[in-house]
Amino acid sequence: MKKIILASVLAAGAIASISSANAASTTICTGVSPAASGAAPGTTTSDFVKNAFTPKCSANVHMAADSAQTYMRVGSGSAKGGRSFIGSTAGGSVQSSALCATGCVASDATTACMSTNNPTSG
Repeated sequence: MKKIILASVLAAGAIASISSANAASTTICTGVSPAASGAAPGTTTSDFVKNAFTPKCSANVHMAADSAQTYMRVGSGSAKGGRSFIGSTAGGSVQSSALCATGCVASDATTACMSTNNPTSG
């Protein structure tokens, strides 16, 4: 019985890691100044967000999102700041992710979003 449970847990973990490896982030805010409306995340039945909306992006903010039917996670950073941040629907709050060299760029937001420290499940 213990071997069956262990095998089930290992199989579920392998499937979850394959799913996460195939995930791709979407740019929501592009870091433009002055502030602009962002690109709405996906709103299909396979996405976490079901109702379309237009995000309001602050000036100089880069933000990327990754979602599936059961989660949504984001990474962000300011072009004038020195740190990127992460957050997800997997329980927990917004957290500091990493230091940016000289103000954050789009790739810092994407890296934060897709970080293994930014969970897709609780």
